[in-house]
Amino acid sequence: MACAKGEKMNPYKILNIDYHADKRKIIVAVALAMREKNFSVQEVAIAQKEIMNPMTKAAHDFLQFIDVKPMQNQFAPIKQQQKKIVFDLNRLSNFDENS
Repeated sequence: MACAKGEKMNPYKILNIDYHADKRKIIVAVALAMREKNFSVQEVAIAQKEIMNPMTKAAHDFLQFIDVKPMQNQFAPIKQQQKKIVFDLNRLSNFDENS
């Protein structure tokens, strides 16, 4: 199950942990991931490095765990309103041309 070339790596999926895991749980998860051999040693090592670094961990936490559904639902009515405005403007421009 190696990551495809160009695919974004999810270190939490590779190590099978959640984002609340402490250093001890990460080290145990690394050992288990090495034993299971679902991912290459390099991928497991990179996942560990990414999660142990506070900066990259914050980036992965944001990218992996942000829930955009509420925002999509919030902006859906605005998109429909924008479509209506464009439709109304098209009707107006057609009316002007026919005058």
